[in-house]
Amino acid sequence: MNRAKNTSLASLIRVYRYKYGPRLIAYLDYFERLNSLDDAIRFACHGRDGKIHSHQRRIGRVKLEQARKSLVKHSDEIAACESFGELLNLVEKRTARIERFGVLTVYDTSLRLGAHLKLWPEIVYLHAGTKKGCKALGVDTGDGTVDMEGLPKPLRVLVPYQAEDFLCIFKIFKAQLAGASGKGKFCASN
Repeated sequence: MNRAKNTSLASLIRVYRYKYGPRLIAYLDYFERLNSLDDAIRFACHGRDGKIHSHQRRIGRVKLEQARKSLVKHSDEIAACESFGELLNLVEKRTARIERFGVLTVYDTSLRLGAHLKLWPEIVYLHAGTKKGCKALGVDTGDGTVDMEGLPKPLRVLVPYQAEDFLCIFKIFKAQLAGASGKGKFCASN
């Protein structure tokens, strides 16, 4: 990446940290403060205040309830996880038979549960949105994860779950990085 684009990326990361980062941190703090793992599982699957998270709307309440039941049944295994990677693999395994409960939903559910358990990603996990962001930045997406060292230097000021979020919503920033006039608005839905 050339120096001008690197500077532009650093500017976009500052915007992310100011506008989007605090919202994500507050969202995950909610899960960290929940009183029980069962509550964390319920809200991770069904959303807060009865609102399904936008990433999970297409899955539907019936499938999300199936996931909740499966995860509650295996809550002892979830509580015993010692790393985010172990938690992600367990959530994936316990929801594998649920139609439409794909890579993004497994990651999002694991991140919420990980916040409750204080298990945080140490690498960036890739799904459709993050792969697009990586490809736009020239980052290899071959094995489904990226070490922070594999990301452009400006992105390394973020922790892995923030880098995942930035890459996922990179489409918002893409025109800015490409040198657009800057008159476009950032999406407020993420």
